Amino acid sequence: MTAGTADGGRPRKFRPDIEGLRAVAVVLVVLGHSGLALPGGFVGVDVFFVISGFLITRQLVTERSTHGRISLVGFYARRARRIIPAATVVIVATMLAAWRWMSPLRIHSAGTDAGLAAVSLINLRLAQAGTDYLRADGPPSPFQHFWSLAVEEQFYAVWPLLLVVAAALAGPARRRSAGPVAVLLVVVVAVSLALSVIITPRSAPWAYFGSHTRAWELALGALVALAAPRLGRMPPALSAQLSWLGLAGIMVAAVVFGEATPYPGLAAVLPVAGSALVVAGGCASPRRGAELLLGRRPCQLLGRVSYSWYLWHWPVLILWPEATGEPLGTVGKFAAIGLSLLLAMISYHLVEHPVRSRPALARRPVLGLGLGGCAVAVSVAVVVVVTQVAALPTGGGRPAASLDTLAGAGAPRLGEGAGAGGGPPAAGGPGGDRGASAGLTRMIEQSLDIDGLPAELRPSLDQAPSDYKANKCYASITSSTPTDCVYGDPHGSRTVVLYGDSHANQWFNAMNETSRQYGWRLVPYTKGGCPPADYPNFVLETLRRVYSECNTWRADALERIRALSPDLVVIGSEARTEAIRVGPGGMAKVVRDLRSTGAKVVLIADTPYPGFDVPDCLARNPEKVRKCVVSVSEAKLTEPQRAIENRGALAGGAMIVDPVPWLCAKDRCPPIIGDTVVYYDKSHITGTYSAALAPYLGPELVRLAG
Repeated sequence: MTAGTADGGRPRKFRPDIEGLRAVAVVLVVLGHSGLALPGGFVGVDVFFVISGFLITRQLVTERSTHGRISLVGFYARRARRIIPAATVVIVATMLAAWRWMSPLRIHSAGTDAGLAAVSLINLRLAQAGTDYLRADGPPSPFQHFWSLAVEEQFYAVWPLLLVVAAALAGPARRRSAGPVAVLLVVVVAVSLALSVIITPRSAPWAYFGSHTRAWELALGALVALAAPRLGRMPPALSAQLSWLGLAGIMVAAVVFGEATPYPGLAAVLPVAGSALVVAGGCASPRRGAELLLGRRPCQLLGRVSYSWYLWHWPVLILWPEATGEPLGTVGKFAAIGLSLLLAMISYHLVEHPVRSRPALARRPVLGLGLGGCAVAVSVAVVVVVTQVAALPTGGGRPAASLDTLAGAGAPRLGEGAGAGGGPPAAGGPGGDRGASAGLTRMIEQSLDIDGLPAELRPSLDQAPSDYKANKCYASITSSTPTDCVYGDPHGSRTVVLYGDSHANQWFNAMNETSRQYGWRLVPYTKGGCPPADYPNFVLETLRRVYSECNTWRADALERIRALSPDLVVIGSEARTEAIRVGPGGMAKVVRDLRSTGAKVVLIADTPYPGFDVPDCLARNPEKVRKCVVSVSEAKLTEPQRAIENRGALAGGAMIVDPVPWLCAKDRCPPIIGDTVVYYDKSHITGTYSAALAPYLGPELVRLAG
């Protein structure tokens, strides 16, 4: 028996080095996700992709060589037995655990993720959510890790068919040749890698979660499978060096890469190529290769349960804090990892291995397909039942006073400046009346002491997270071109522009109501995550790179505003830490640019920043609403960037409206005011509350802008 071969000179059916490489991959992922070590642990998923591409393609090529054809039914039945049963157990268990420990609001979102995970489509939802700036920083889904399985299954939905087509096109004489298939794989690698390189700097979420940008990793593993017979004849010294070099490349990537690494892009070449080298070098089974390490018993044991461990580790890490009510510390992380490994071992021995190796299912592929279909149906059924049973709290407390009644009774009227004196309100933190009527102030103070959710809450908790979509021309983070819209009174004699980021867009409803009342043409130019001031080299965390789309959009928007010659420009902006780096000059410059159009400029100072998902907090504490109240200091209202931006606006000649008295009282900011939910996430006010503030914002703008 020669190195790298089994009895009879055939290639080894079982590769201990690959089993050990699976252990490396899952340990990297678990450590990376837990935050204990290895900031680049996410490259373990790339290792899995290469291994999968190699093993599946070797299986298909062997079947074609042995039987002259590939049984598509047999292939999909094997995939169903291998993947679906264990995944179903985890999906069902996670949904039940979410029902027990997560807030009802998050259960409904998790249910959607679970259903998409069951049918291998969750990567598309994650990619879309990652490009929605207003939802991108929400709490992670307990099913998020299923994205990699979705990518694999989308690849394997197509790959066997392409193999069959390639063999048919090659003709009878070359049907057993690997040449046409290799050419096809080279094309897949080239195109997919090019897409990864192009898309990563433009849309990191789609590059990370997309099957089109990850296919090359599986295809590279498939290329190694086609070359395995020749690779098995490599000199032992060369093959050993390749395997160690590849393993080193994987570990370097895991240590050096991190959240700031543009990924996948070109960076993914290091761990992917490293994985391919380990697998390729092991084809000759060199005695001094990486199998010396990977073949050790601990690696073999972890590799054997790697799939189940991958399935369990993430939901345990996510749900542990939900169950304990405390964030995961170091001890908790180790405990969660240990629990997930225990669950993995149990599910491997009771579900994964017995189903995969059951002779009756192997002999009759239709049974395997039926089992997979039934398992998916069970997952979907559990999702439907849990989301139906986990009803959102609707508010059983006493009916609260409506803000609408205040608008008719105590709100300022046209010409009534709520602030004292003729000058603009002072910039800075809360204090004094500064624009809030006595009635609203009393309502805010009363709202600080609410215990239970009021009856007839608006918007309802299930509607609150989406209560921001009235402005149809709000630009997404991937857009570089402003869209022209006219709201308010389209035939109004005065033109007002609303300009800025999502913290400007949160005032759209109030501005729209105000513009209708006073006969103004309202033209909104707002874009997610794009500060109105020019901060050089501004990096948007969602994209993990310099926000070039913002720079292009801002320049175009300013040109369009100049062409409009508006009477008034209202700026809204998140108070970003970049203001500390740049100073007040950034905001001062944009105000001067806007004033050069002949417009008066008003900055609406930034709103409180609770820092947690407010509707989720309310759903979790329907009888203890006060747990969701934040103090002024906790809401970032005393941090320096807010004062810096306000100083810059004043220096540039703007006037300032401070909205804090409309949101806070007694140095605290409630999540509900009257009958209205104030925030739809962790920092933006709801469209409903924004509209309710129109009677307060409108007179202030009239007073300041004349």
